[in-house]
Amino acid sequence: MKNLIANLILIVFMLSGCDFTSGLHKDILKAQEYITNQQFSQAVEIYEEILKTKPSKTIQIKINYQLGEIYSLYLNDSGKALKHLQKIIDSSNEPLWQKNAMEKMGGIYFEKFKNYSKARNAYKSLMDFLPKLEKQEFYTFRYALCEFHLKNYSISDKIFKNLSRNSKSEIGIESFYYLGLAKFYVKDWDAAVNYWFEFLKREKRKDKIVQAKFLIANAYESAEKLKEAYNIYYSIIGEYPNPEVIENRLNSLYERRVARKR
Repeated sequence: MKNLIANLILIVFMLSGCDFTSGLHKDILKAQEYITNQQFSQAVEIYEEILKTKPSKTIQIKINYQLGEIYSLYLNDSGKALKHLQKIIDSSNEPLWQKNAMEKMGGIYFEKFKNYSKARNAYKSLMDFLPKLEKQEFYTFRYALCEFHLKNYSISDKIFKNLSRNSKSEIGIESFYYLGLAKFYVKDWDAAVNYWFEFLKREKRKDKIVQAKFLIANAYESAEKLKEAYNIYYSIIGEYPNPEVIENRLNSLYERRVARKR
């Protein structure tokens, strides 16, 4: 929280370097005081009033970004945040602010609204940005996730495969997970299991490992490989967050295996 507030105050100081009247200067400082005291509703009231006076374009851009930050992070009003960020996209020719606003909008569409179509457009714009942006790999991964959630698996698979081969970061590891999940959704159980085992070779986080093992067992069960499914489920007893689910799966598999032998 402190770091986020510090970033907001930094933007206020950037505003302080702009050319404006003493009245506007006082309003900016008052908004800064409200932000420091975490009185965000009062801060946005001042900023909204400043925008009504139609200050210089530079000030409008910075205030709109500030409002986008406050509405999305502290006031839980992502709709208003998007409105102010879109104003930057529409009115600014400055690459830095275009990038910052588009990145913020992509995050809101993806995380808050689950609007993967609009999030995809935002991340595609960031991927196409020239000169190439530093977070290119992250934007590409988010773009692939959007295609995945939109069930465009052939597109997402191509991107995830490339990331799994070339990325040395956590993104490359996560790509194996989503490659497996895409195959699982189209009922290609063997391919799903193969990707998830590749994921397990690289993943270190215990919760992610347990979840992947659960999915592997589920895929085995769907493929009628009951012994393999039973063994994987059994291996995560005491680790899976809902033990009752594992117990029910084990009991069901045991009964099915017994019925097969009759």
